[in-house]
Amino acid sequence: MISSRYNFTDAIVMAWRMVLLVLMGVGLSGCFLIPTPSVVGYSVITDKSIESLEPGKTTRADVLLKLGEPGERLEGDRIFVYHWVHVTGFGVMPTDMGTITHDHYLGLEFGPDNRLKRVKEFSGGWLHPTASPSSSLGQWISGKPESPHQ
Repeated sequence: MISSRYNFTDAIVMAWRMVLLVLMGVGLSGCFLIPTPSVVGYSVITDKSIESLEPGKTTRADVLLKLGEPGERLEGDRIFVYHWVHVTGFGVMPTDMGTITHDHYLGLEFGPDNRLKRVKEFSGGWLHPTASPSSSLGQWISGKPESPHQ
């Protein structure tokens, strides 16, 4: 009769050690992404809504009816700023867990006749951490030309 060196219990212990080894390898290898359906913070403004805003034609009242109250009103109500954040996933690293977000700002400038003068959307995300939509928005408001690196 041929006898085996390992019995059934040893095989189970070895299998659990392999599973533990694989899990440790994943944990120590860096980070991984847990994708989620896009969850939207504060409020969302769709591309269709932005495209419907026509400079020279759309009034301040039209904007308020379509988009609601802006997050900020600047320069004596001349500029509306809307801000929303898309959460698209969660990143897991060995020492931390964080969200993967994409910031969006929409700047709207009105003329003295209460008609829309300028529209600009600014976006930034986790892939381009140096891009700052809020600083680009500030440059747009001040009328300074945008830097090509933003």
